[in-house]
Amino acid sequence: MGSDNSINNYINISDSSDYEDYSNSDPTSYFRNISLRYFVPQPFEMLTKHAKFKELCLENDNPEAHYIEGILQYFVYHDKHKGIFHIRHSTTLNNKNGMYLYGLLMLALGHYQKGKTYLDKLQWQEKLSTSDHCWESVKNSLSSIPAIIKDRYYLNMVNFRQIDCHSAI
Repeated sequence: MGSDNSINNYINISDSSDYEDYSNSDPTSYFRNISLRYFVPQPFEMLTKHAKFKELCLENDNPEAHYIEGILQYFVYHDKHKGIFHIRHSTTLNNKNGMYLYGLLMLALGHYQKGKTYLDKLQWQEKLSTSDHCWESVKNSLSSIPAIIKDRYYLNMVNFRQIDCHSAI
């Protein structure tokens, strides 16, 4: 990772009013509000190199940490229940990528109404750019996870790409 992609370039505290005054720092607020956008495209790094940091963020309800943990549990550890739990929890904390992924997973698992409800929260019909951005972000996150693709999944993916979802609106 070069200096342009250093973790220090991505750390962002939502409330920076106490940024220089460390005497008033509240660890709960710090770990809840710290941006983990550096790790979203590379969730595997949170598993291998920054596990303690991830745990502190999870303990303090950081929405991106729950999104990342959900991806790791669902797609790396293959613990579907824990994965869904963390992804759903990230949606309650207003994480758009979590909301999008949770909606897609619900659709894929046959829970169509629940999936549609979560995707509708993103107002995807009115704001196509939001769903497009979330789709790219989710694909980027999942691309860093080593996986073996079964032939039938690959064929379904190819067939899915041939469908123009935007024309159905």
